[in-house]
Amino acid sequence: MADIVQLAENGVLKYLKTHTKAVEGLDAELAKKSDLIKDTGWIKAAVVGDSIIYYRRIGNMVYVSGQGNKSLPKVSETLMWAIPLGFRPDLPAAQGEAFYELSNRDSTPTNLTIIRIRLDAMHMIYRNNDNGCGFDGISWPTADPFPT
Repeated sequence: MADIVQLAENGVLKYLKTHTKAVEGLDAELAKKSDLIKDTGWIKAAVVGDSIIYYRRIGNMVYVSGQGNKSLPKVSETLMWAIPLGFRPDLPAAQGEAFYELSNRDSTPTNLTIIRIRLDAMHMIYRNNDNGCGFDGISWPTADPFPT
């Protein structure tokens, strides 16, 4: 049996109740909209060192969360995470990378970590203290097909 729906405007019911099947093409339009809001949920990344990285994709945006730990070298370009297909950044060809400056755990303003995001990997390129850093706030758009 089809659902019976009634439309509301500003919380006030305005239109007669009807079956969604009675609106021609509504199912196809709703299916298109749900494709835009697909969500993988949080996935734990396979990382180098003892960092913990979680990532997720909602629609065409990738979000990263987690904690970078102090076992990685301070000043070197260290691979942290090979970004899998379906989550890779959509960076301009001329740019090819993005940088994020992150605060470290101890909240000292001069302590920072710099992360480089390339088309297929996340690297830590600089860390000037013995503490880790949080990865919250790192995100990017992707043009990859949605992972299955």
